[in-house]
Amino acid sequence: MRTSWRSSRWLVFLLAFGILFLAMNPGFGSATQAAQDAQPTEAAQGGGAVNVELVLDSSGSMAQEVSPGVTRIDAAKDVLNDLIEAIPEREGVNVGFRVFGHEGSNQEADRAESCQSTDLITPIEGVNKDALRGAVEGYQPVGWTPITLALQEGGGDFPPEEEGVTNAIVMVTDGLETCDGDPCAAAQALAQGDVSVTSYVIGFGLTAEEQATLQCIADAGGGLNLGAGSAEELNEALFTVFEELQVVVQTGFLEIEAFGNVWPRATINCRTGATDSNPEGEIVSVTLTDSNRVELNAGVCEVRWANPSGQETIIRVNIDAGQTTWIRGSLLKFPQGAGEIYVVRDIAGVIIWQDQFEQGDYVWVLPGIYQIDLLERVGDPILISAEVQCLPGTATQLEIWTGGS
Repeated sequence: MRTSWRSSRWLVFLLAFGILFLAMNPGFGSATQAAQDAQPTEAAQGGGAVNVELVLDSSGSMAQEVSPGVTRIDAAKDVLNDLIEAIPEREGVNVGFRVFGHEGSNQEADRAESCQSTDLITPIEGVNKDALRGAVEGYQPVGWTPITLALQEGGGDFPPEEEGVTNAIVMVTDGLETCDGDPCAAAQALAQGDVSVTSYVIGFGLTAEEQATLQCIADAGGGLNLGAGSAEELNEALFTVFEELQVVVQTGFLEIEAFGNVWPRATINCRTGATDSNPEGEIVSVTLTDSNRVELNAGVCEVRWANPSGQETIIRVNIDAGQTTWIRGSLLKFPQGAGEIYVVRDIAGVIIWQDQFEQGDYVWVLPGIYQIDLLERVGDPILISAEVQCLPGTATQLEIWTGGS
């Protein structure tokens, strides 16, 4: 590496570097090739077919306010439209819509009529988002609360039993049974019937005691009993159920390209749970240690890691539900040094490396152009300055040659 300063001075920019792939370093081969061959995203893969029926309470109490100026019915409509938007239109997903207590009124004189009211508005056939949105729009608070009747009639909406198919009723109610039925027995009959149907129930605006009364529906029906006191909590409850049923996906994956066991042990900060009252949401922080892949809530995340210099690289990425977001990488491999100190900067000026070059030194970097400059001279350095381009999924070897005097 050493040569006379006089002979090397005119060669200071005589630099050759190559982009070396698998043949250059077999230890990095499989990871590099996988990163090159992989697609940047992967769609969420569903399991078996899922048939779901939303069963909504249309009793008069849904006209009560859940927050100042916002009725339960308005809040429910907003949440339902968000859910409908998130439901994938793919083969094997079938979603229907049924209401109950939507006829008559909540007056005693109309109780008999209201207690016999439940209708299938959208059949459980594919995902007809326009029809589902129309059903939500026409959903108005009117009568009493025939939960048992809605469960019984809802069971008949499902196609004949098929192996490997999930059938589920997801009921949202802001009250208890008021039509002398036994919803717990109805849920048990659905679970044990010719078409096995799991019953989930979400109590909206109920007291703790009322919510506990609904527990038997979930126990008998094999589903969940969830409570919601606000639009945000109703949103969370509905998405929780639809995620459990593997209908909607609210998480994605972040993967940092690795070369063998080499990748930055990054810290990832994501905002999640944004609401109207808390638009900033909450910060969730994850640090990569044993794996270069992590599951995260969908949204925008900040990814940061410390370079060998001590300075941080910070980037922002978008995590899409059901997909993998890749951060591509490259290895920059340095030549043998003679004790001199070099500084390596990215195009934004972040110092990646500030130390001696020793044979075998390398650093994981983002693909891009890097400037290498001699910072502190020792002896007769051959390299004063160089600009190196690093491509994704590759190892870039910096090699230096000198000429004679």
